[in-house]
Amino acid sequence: MVIVGMGCARRPMNVRAPIQLPALALPILVIPRLLLLLISPVKPLFVDRYVLYSSIGFALLLGAGIDGFHKRRLSSRTSWVAALAVLAALLPPTLYLRMPQSRHDDVIAIGNAVRHAGRPGDGLLYLPGRHRVWTGANPEDTRFLTDLALVQDPTSSNTLAGVELPAHDIPARILKFDRIVAVRDPEGAPSDSNSQEEAKTRTLKRYFRECGATRVTGARITVYVRKVSRGRSTPCGG
Repeated sequence: MVIVGMGCARRPMNVRAPIQLPALALPILVIPRLLLLLISPVKPLFVDRYVLYSSIGFALLLGAGIDGFHKRRLSSRTSWVAALAVLAALLPPTLYLRMPQSRHDDVIAIGNAVRHAGRPGDGLLYLPGRHRVWTGANPEDTRFLTDLALVQDPTSSNTLAGVELPAHDIPARILKFDRIVAVRDPEGAPSDSNSQEEAKTRTLKRYFRECGATRVTGARITVYVRKVSRGRSTPCGG
């Protein structure tokens, strides 16, 4: 995209009339958000960072509005009132965006919860697998755990969440472990429906019992132990 943009910038333009600012700013502001919203019912793709750049359109429109106030040659008092009104409108969302509460998920807290819940040799499951990106920021959080469903990591597969095993291979891999740390959506959140996620959930429900959960912003870290292992139940303590 950068190369295309540089090429367009160097190409001479034969434009008879200048482009009006609203014709430039409104598409930048609206189109990216609209496209992602329209696609989301088919495949959820709407993430705030994907449309953050479109705020440039709002900045252009806001700048045009301020410039319009200036060109009207209003009194100094009126200009200050207008500037303070803009500041008062923008300050609350600006501060909110810089607070942890503005995030749908807190990857630092999630990583810390996984590290404290897991013990060396435990299995690790992501439900669903796309949540593997939550712990990707700090590999130390999962260093001593075995990612049970992963067959190809994100780096080698050139993907965000890696490639998982086929559904029919997942149960056998899970049953090799007596203690598993599961990284899940919060309670009540809609879950992904595919054969791999169903295999994980079905195996946990049949052969494991829940030993406790830690809830953080946007996620739930649950520890599971085998109901019966080598003739005895596995205690929650390990």
